[in-house]
Amino acid sequence: MTPAKLRLSLLILAIVLMGVERAQACTCMAPATAAQAFEKSSAVFRGRVTRISRPFWDRVGITRTGNHQVQFEITKRWKGAQSKSIVVSTRLSGEACGFPFEEGKEYLIYVAPGPLDIETGICTGTKHIAGAELEMEQLDQLKQSAGRDR
Repeated sequence: MTPAKLRLSLLILAIVLMGVERAQACTCMAPATAAQAFEKSSAVFRGRVTRISRPFWDRVGITRTGNHQVQFEITKRWKGAQSKSIVVSTRLSGEACGFPFEEGKEYLIYVAPGPLDIETGICTGTKHIAGAELEMEQLDQLKQSAGRDR
């Protein structure tokens, strides 16, 4: 192989490898109870996904965080700031400890403050609303108890 062909091959290999994200495996456990998840969270709410987007620097290829910004319309709140909507950061795969949100669907969200954004994922206890009825009743009880303690 000529030196020019070798350099070209190495350049192509470098370009291909720059586009590869490192695989990450999730090794966390979600809180066992609604009370534990509530205590660890900075915000807890029921919300409908209104938009999912990637951060600007990921979209233009400068970074490859794998994060997505998920905007929610809040339909019920148990903990956190009083607003009608919120944007939360997550990866969209469970293998990376994120959560596979879909636009238009509703979820029970537990938010953990991250180093740069507010984040959620499978480690916080976040789940699709269809499997969360009992947990939401427990959250109602926790909120009532907290209100009486004041």
